[in-house]
Order: sequence, then structure tokens, then C-alpha cells
Amino acid sequence: MPVGKKLVSIVIPAYNEEAVIPELGRALRAMMERNAAYDFEAVIVENGSADNSWAELTRLNQIDPRFRIVRLSRNFMADGGVAAGLRHASGDCAILMDADLQDPPEVIDLFLQKWEEGHQVVYGIIKSRRGVSPLRKLLNKVFYFLLEKLTGGMIPPDVTAFRLMDRCVYSQLNAMPETNRFTRGLCAWTGFSQVGVQFERAERFAGETKAPFWDIFTEALDALFSFSFLPLRVITFFGLVLSALCFLLLIVILAVVLAQGNDVPGFPTIILTMLLMFGCMFIALGIMGEYLARVFAEVKGRPIFIVRETLGFGPTADKGHEIK
Repeated sequence: MPVGKKLVSIVIPAYNEEAVIPELGRALRAMMERNAAYDFEAVIVENGSADNSWAELTRLNQIDPRFRIVRLSRNFMADGGVAAGLRHASGDCAILMDADLQDPPEVIDLFLQKWEEGHQVVYGIIKSRRGVSPLRKLLNKVFYFLLEKLTGGMIPPDVTAFRLMDRCVYSQLNAMPETNRFTRGLCAWTGFSQVGVQFERAERFAGETKAPFWDIFTEALDALFSFSFLPLRVITFFGLVLSALCFLLLIVILAVVLAQGNDVPGFPTIILTMLLMFGCMFIALGIMGEYLARVFAEVKGRPIFIVRETLGFGPTADKGHEIK
């Protein structure tokens, strides 16, 4: 590597992306040629795919050794793949992007420019989304609105995992032991100098989405419960308000009984009130259960990912939790 050249690591988790990988390699090589002032490595994490992604990635490595492959033992979801890629990155900065080319490689040029200006985190902000249903757009807006409010504005609206992180930032992420990893939130939590870059998110180049509604919903819960205690405080506040109202109602009932000398009618009201209370109680238990489940996962201390094999790395590379 020529003296003075900075190394840029591009970390990409890939799951069942055999149709996209050839075009991904072409687009990244074109980006590397445009930015000849840097050296590049592309760390692509084959995240337990069931198709021919491994064969395509092996072929890509044979064509260009700058493409280095980490093969996991099974699918560890997107954040597990990101964690594996960052653990194997060795660049002066690391760029996270999706394999489906919805994150345009051309935006990396802007990321590098902002990085050279002194920013240690440069994150992508979606200006518009192509090929997304109105319902999905609405749900995205609701999610980011809640996330911004619950985290006190720590995570801005429409921010994506597509980002550049200086080595000092992604080294901190690598040192974090937690297993419930919402990468966007962890990156924001570290602080440092951060700036956003707007871009238009393209449609998938090929294949079907690997993020069905339930996975997105689970990721949303991880984001909300991992970076805010506000849901627990809302339960406490609601309990205090409800207790105060019940105490006032008790005083009213006692006053009516003493004045009229008979019980206060209202059997349907009592039943409806009990049903409402039970509903609120189960919601409260559900919220506490979400936090307890995350504590349980952390206590078990299982690895975030398990590496099956690697391709293109030197003998001194950090292998993480690799099967021997």
C-alpha cells in the first residue's frame, strides 16, 4: 500500500443476494476507481444465505482480492452481520451499506468528502424512497417520530444504517459487548462529530426484500427499548394518575352513599372499568417484559455472530467467534 494512502473498509451484510452480487461488485469497483486517492477493502458478510451467494462472493474475490468475505454459520440478522463485518474491518474508516444497492455507491464520494472535513461519522438521510408503498412510508414516519421523541433527538428522522464511521468510532462499537444491537443508535450514542448527507434511496437492483414487516417491527422495538426508559416512566406516570383518580372516585362514592343511604348503581360501568384496567395492566406487563427479555439476552452472554470461514484475509486478521 503506498505511503500516505488511507484505507477505507466497506462493510456489507449479504443474505440471499446472488442476483445482486455481480452488479454490486461492478458498482463498488467503479467507485474505487473514482476515488483513487484511497485504498479500499470490501468486507462482505455472507449471512447464512440459502442461495448461491457464497459461490458468487467467492467468484468476486477471485476477480478482485480487495473483496474479502466472511461466512457466518447461520443467519444472525442484519445487525449480527454488521457486527461481524466491523470486527473484520481494518480501515481508517468503515462504511456500512446494504447489498441490494438501495444505498447508492455514488454517495460514498460525499461521505469521504465530509470525513476529510473532520467529521467522524457521516450518516445517510433518506430524501425520498422509491418503490415503497404509502403504508410503509407512513409507518416509517411514525417510527422515526417516536424514536426521535423517545431518545431526546439523539437519532434524527429518516437516518439510515448507510454511513461512514472513523476508526475511533467503529472501534468503540466493536468493544461494546451488548447483543441487542441497533447500530444506528449505538453510533449516535458514541458522540463524536456527526453530520448527515441526504440521498434518494433507489429500488432494489434485483430480488425480493429481505426485511419483511415482522423483522422491521422487531428492529423498531429494539431501537425504542434499547435507547429509552421513557416507556417505563410512562407506566409509572399512568399508574400515579390512575391511583389519584381512583382515590377521588372513592371519595365521591362514599359521599353519595352517606348522603343517599344506598349503594351507587353502575354495574356495567364497573365491568367496563375492570376490563380497561386489565388491558392497561397487560400492556404494562408487556412493556416490562420487553425490557426483561433484553436483560435475559445480555445475561446469557452468547456471541453476536459465529464465523464459519473467511476468504481473502491475512493470517493475523481478527476472526471473531470462528468455528475451528
